Amino acid sequence: MEHELILKFTGMASLLLFILANAYYPARLVANQFRPWSGEVTRFFRRYLDIHMWLNVMAFVLMDINVNFTDGRNMFLYASLLVTVWLTLVGILKYSKKISRDYSKQMSLLRAQQTIFFTWVALVTWGIL
Repeated sequence: MEHELILKFTGMASLLLFILANAYYPARLVANQFRPWSGEVTRFFRRYLDIHMWLNVMAFVLMDINVNFTDGRNMFLYASLLVTVWLTLVGILKYSKKISRDYSKQMSLLRAQQTIFFTWVALVTWGIL
């Protein structure tokens, strides 16, 4: 019973944190329709980017715990973990100031954020249920 509670809690908490963190992208898409931004909107998205990164890190840790508590037969969770690792690494590279702007654009294309994110949500949801 305790094992199942850990699985349910870490799985659902991870999913909710990831969705909350990644609401950043649709918010940016909507806000981009109303450019130029005021200073307040610019500051909001700078703060939200930091929140986005930290929530994703916390969700990744919870997801890793969840996957490690599964019985090994849940291929959806293992596939979602691989997708999460990919999205996390590319996000860190993109966030890093050490890479060129052109390389960042290439990584965005390679990442295909929205498609991969929705694939990830489907994998996690099937894995948890």
